[in-house]
Amino acid sequence: MLWFLLACVLGVSTEEEQTTISLEHTKAVHYVNTNNALKSAVRLAAYDESGNEIAHGSGNYFKIGGDYFIVTVAHNIAPGASLEAEDGYRSLKLYPVVVDLTRDIAILIPEEKLRMAKAVDYRVDLEEDMTGDTIVYAGYPADLGKSTFTGTIANDQRYIMMIQSFALPGSSGSVVFNTKGRPIGVVNALRLGMYDFSPFPQMHPTLVYCQKLRDYDRYTVRGFIERWKRSRSEP
Repeated sequence: MLWFLLACVLGVSTEEEQTTISLEHTKAVHYVNTNNALKSAVRLAAYDESGNEIAHGSGNYFKIGGDYFIVTVAHNIAPGASLEAEDGYRSLKLYPVVVDLTRDIAILIPEEKLRMAKAVDYRVDLEEDMTGDTIVYAGYPADLGKSTFTGTIANDQRYIMMIQSFALPGSSGSVVFNTKGRPIGVVNALRLGMYDFSPFPQMHPTLVYCQKLRDYDRYTVRGFIERWKRSRSEP
């Protein structure tokens, strides 16, 4: 509980022999939360055979021991395209370790360690019902550059949650963090619906769907990476 006490203001008041103790969250909690999302955010770009960028998405950089990897969504990996991680003025090739098309989650290992993004220790929060909790994520929506957004979990189900926040094309693959600074899901879609008087479905940029990382805990991901490394060392 040390981290909690250091991130709170402790107030004590006494009135008519009754003592009231209050704890108020301070900026420290917000800072840790936002810092992990911001420092690990990576822009991912897809290139065609001619080397032209055809699409981009987002991801986040993590580590488990001496293994460094990026978590994103599977649909960022376009068929026939080369997906690379932007690292300052260079682009790094990415090797797929996991491409889960059913859950829309991918784990990729860059050919070298990133210099600009800072890897965050990968420890998924596996709490089952987080409805009402505050979240934060950072990514590269549209042409806005690196941006960070906060929000609230509006609906939490077993494998997917809906957050009230903001996203645009390019946000896909951004990892969502809770107030402990721990990853809980990955942005993968915007809600579609019929709004106003339009006869066509429209994207709702403030209702964002996320795939939960509940089946991708630290132990499981470490196993995936170890099997991938063994497969590369085999003749």
